[in-house]
Amino acid sequence: MHRSVIAWSLAGAVFATAAQAQTPPAAAPAPVPDQMPFDVPYGAPITVEKAAKAVAAAVAEATKSPRNWKLAITVVDPNGELVYFYKMDQTANGSVAISQGKARTATRYKRPSEAFFNAMQTPAGAFIATLDPGLVASIGGYPLVEDGKIIGAIGCSGATGQQDGVACKAGAETIK
Repeated sequence: MHRSVIAWSLAGAVFATAAQAQTPPAAAPAPVPDQMPFDVPYGAPITVEKAAKAVAAAVAEATKSPRNWKLAITVVDPNGELVYFYKMDQTANGSVAISQGKARTATRYKRPSEAFFNAMQTPAGAFIATLDPGLVASIGGYPLVEDGKIIGAIGCSGATGQQDGVACKAGAETIK
């Protein structure tokens, strides 16, 4: 065999070995939990009176001085159907549908809409947008849980995501 062929063969073997040494080991698969996350049963639908109380608390939070957050606030039943809606003066018109989407996402998937927002910030969460065209992955949608059962959800939109979340959480906390 010619020396250059042997040298190239040897160089290729060294390169392949070095490349294999730099490859990180495959991560062990995550353990499968025994319990389902977000396994909260559905209860009887929220009443209009309770929905109005939750909305009033969200409005109060949004208008605390010096705040002047302009929100669309939606309360839905466990199926995601509208129970109560309130739009503050001068709220962006596009916020109406977004608040409804946040509330529907929270009740239909039994978790705050922020969970989808957080998941989509990771490479593994990139597929989430393909799950449901109505899913809204944004901060500001919370399930309404009474006596350990989901009776609906509240969604807020119109301010920043964090502001929406603060106001909506105040509304959700009126339900126990």
